[in-house]
Amino acid sequence: MTFVNHASVILSDGEINLITDPWIFGSAFNNGWELLSKSKFQIHDFEKITHIWFSHEHPDHFHPAVLNSIPEKFRKKITILFQNTLDHRVTAKCRQLNFKNVIEMSPHEFIVLSNSFKIKCVPNGTYDSWFYAIVNGKKILNINDCMVDSKSQSKIIKQQIDDVDILLTQFGYASWVGDPEDVDLRKNASNEKLQRIHIQAEIFQPKFIIPFASFVRFSHIDNSYMNDEMNDIGNVENYISKNTTSIPIILYPGNSWSGEEKTDNSSAIMNYRKDIKESLTLYDEKKEVNFMELSNISSSYIENIKRRNNWFFIKLLHKMNFFKTSYIFLKDHEKSYSFNLIHGLKKSEKQKNYVDIITDSDSLSFVFAFDYGMDTLFVNARFQTSGGKIMNFFRLFLIGTLNNNGRTFPLGVLGFLFNERSMWKTKFLEIILGKYALK
Repeated sequence: MTFVNHASVILSDGEINLITDPWIFGSAFNNGWELLSKSKFQIHDFEKITHIWFSHEHPDHFHPAVLNSIPEKFRKKITILFQNTLDHRVTAKCRQLNFKNVIEMSPHEFIVLSNSFKIKCVPNGTYDSWFYAIVNGKKILNINDCMVDSKSQSKIIKQQIDDVDILLTQFGYASWVGDPEDVDLRKNASNEKLQRIHIQAEIFQPKFIIPFASFVRFSHIDNSYMNDEMNDIGNVENYISKNTTSIPIILYPGNSWSGEEKTDNSSAIMNYRKDIKESLTLYDEKKEVNFMELSNISSSYIENIKRRNNWFFIKLLHKMNFFKTSYIFLKDHEKSYSFNLIHGLKKSEKQKNYVDIITDSDSLSFVFAFDYGMDTLFVNARFQTSGGKIMNFFRLFLIGTLNNNGRTFPLGVLGFLFNERSMWKTKFLEIILGKYALK
C-alpha cells in the first residue's frame, strides 16, 4: 500500500496497481479546500496505474482536473471502477475521456482483477460508497467518509463482508460546523469523529486502522476559521492506541507499507504538523455577480426544477409553508434578497441581523448554477448564519440535490429511505426509536 494523499492510496499486487480517489493537486469545492501536504505522486506516475476506483463524485475524491491531465496514452491502459449510480454521470465522463474500460460495480458481486486481487463496492447513504478488497489474503475495508457513525450502521456493512485486517476511515470533520464563534461545536465534531472510529473498531475488529480522508485545510478567507479544531493526526494515533485493540498506521504522501507490521508513525506525524504550521495563501477572489445575472440563474434553476419534478406537489408544499421564503444577505452587494421556488430571487429590505444566511454573490451563483451547488456550499462552509433559520435556505435546494443523484421529487425521496442502495432507512428508524440524537 502506498499513500498518495487525502483519500488516495495505491494497492499493489503483482501486475495490478489500483489507485483510489486520486486528488493530487488543485483546490476543491469552489476554492474551499486545499490539500494539507504536497503529493509525491504526479501525473506521469499514472503510467503504472492499471485501475482507478472512485468512492463518489465529490471533487476531493473524483477530481476532473486530475483526470483531464492524465495523458491519453495512459488512460487507454486504465480501467475505471465505480458504483452503479442512477445518473451514470461519472462513468459517462470517464468513457468520454477514453479510459480502457469503465465498470459499474454491482453491490453484490466481487470484481476479480487477478487471481489474488478482488474488490466489492457498495453504495452508502446519498451518494457515497465503500469497498471491501481481498488482496493477496489481506482483507481491506475502505470506508473513506461514508456516514458509518453508529453500531447499527457498522453492522449493516459487517453483514456484507468477512473479517477486516485493515480499515481505512475518516478522522476529521468535512463540512460547515458553526460560525467563527462556535468553537465548541467544532470541538464536539472532532470528538465525534474519534468516537466514530471507536465504534467502527469495535464492530470490524481490524488489526490495523489507517486514518485518512481528512488531510485538508479550509482555504478561503470566508472559511479558514474552520481549521481551528481539526483533529491533530498525532492525537488520532494516540486515541486509536488507547481506545481500540487496533494498531494505528499513519502514512505521509509517498509512504509505502506492506500491510503486515506495526510502523513508526513519528516521522509522518512530524511532517503533517510541520505542514500545518506553514502559512496558507487564502482564496479571496472578488468575483461579484450582479443582481440581473443572479436573477437569471435563479430563474433557470427553478425552470429545471419544474421540468424534472412534480411541480404541482412543490407548489402545494410551498402553500403549506414547507418551502419557506429564505432571506439572504450578500456581503459583496451589502444588500438582502429573498428567494423561493415560486417567485424566484427578489430584492429585500430585511436587515442583516434577521436573514437566514450570509454569503457572497459568487457562492449564491454557484448554488443556482449546479444541482450540487447547495451540497458544495455546505461542505466548503463559505457562509455564516444570522438571526433567521438556516434550514429555510437549504430546504429550498434539497430538490436539486435529489435530482443530482438521478432522482425526482417527491417519489425519489423514498429511494433514500427504503431501497437497498441506501442506509437511510436504518438511520430513519434510529431517529424514530430515539437512538440517534439530532444536533
